[in-house]
Amino acid sequence: MNGGLQDEVVYFPSLQTLPAELRALRELDRGRKRRTLPLITLTPLQRMPDVVDFRRAAQQAGEAMQELPHFIDLGRVPLDHALAWRRLADPTQGFRTWREFAQAHRNAVPVVLMPDGASERGIALQAAAIEREFGRVLFRLRGAPRWSSPSTVVVERALDGLEDLRRALVVLDVGTEREWLLGGTGAGLDLLARWRTRWPGLRVVVMGNSFPAMAQWVGSAATDDSAPSGRLAILERELHRRLGGLAVVGYGDHGAIHAPSEPGPELPTGHVRIDYPWQGVWRFERRRRANPDEAGREASEALMATAPSFGTRGLWGEHEIQEAANGRVFARGREAWTAIRVNLHLATQVDEMQIEHWSIPSVLPSPTS
Repeated sequence: MNGGLQDEVVYFPSLQTLPAELRALRELDRGRKRRTLPLITLTPLQRMPDVVDFRRAAQQAGEAMQELPHFIDLGRVPLDHALAWRRLADPTQGFRTWREFAQAHRNAVPVVLMPDGASERGIALQAAAIEREFGRVLFRLRGAPRWSSPSTVVVERALDGLEDLRRALVVLDVGTEREWLLGGTGAGLDLLARWRTRWPGLRVVVMGNSFPAMAQWVGSAATDDSAPSGRLAILERELHRRLGGLAVVGYGDHGAIHAPSEPGPELPTGHVRIDYPWQGVWRFERRRRANPDEAGREASEALMATAPSFGTRGLWGEHEIQEAANGRVFARGREAWTAIRVNLHLATQVDEMQIEHWSIPSVLPSPTS
């Protein structure tokens, strides 16, 4: 796992170890998977305050990635696993517990943890140790307002302590709120300009999420919430363009997942909505019938009739939609259709970023020994 980041990587999705996201990633073909380098937040499902739950989550991430390289993260402190989370995030000896945890999972690289209260020196020691032990190191700055905060200073000082900046990657994560996603443009441009002057070779990825939390598609072409069809712009693609595109910054997003603080049913009972990303927009078809299988069939048929080149890319998500259109009976709820949406989103971003990647010099470091 030593060395820089592969040139073939064009997409950095942020995912969680929840069933729908793991299924979507698992079903992504290996060719496209090799062009992704995901940041996978370990999200235990068992309500047992034990590190073993995080260990199982890390195992599931590795299985979904088919033992290809990936980053693992702890995210924010979970209510149900707070004690186990704090054990893993213990800052003693440069976060030794976290590093040893990651070493037990082949091809997993730990994201640099920066919990509240951790010392600047401890974070720098952690980053240097991760670089030495794993051959690559990733920092994640969350939320545009924080890009000028003490967190940014901590990252900058840790970068100064690395042996080879080609092994480093900094992710600017604008967050998951559509309404102010593009508001991070100014802060991002300022930060990128400063870093290009200070570290010309530093690799940076910008990510965010504009997929709505609710079924209502704010800002879609449909003016009526009950409209059966519509489109919604993928604003994280626009944010990436405004920051200079692949010539300047790598592309990431949250995989068309909005992570609400209190998960609930995505659609009322009896509704089916199918989403399909293409060229910077999500297309959706929405139906409501007494029989959800009938609703799924109608929505699938309508989407297939309008989606460009549907079925030509060999995608699992397209196959599942085709099966629904053919009348196959599904016991499907929110989770199953979410897995299909995420699978299609991951594949589409890889394909579209690969096209852009061919036309410009790589923004990623070449492998080093």
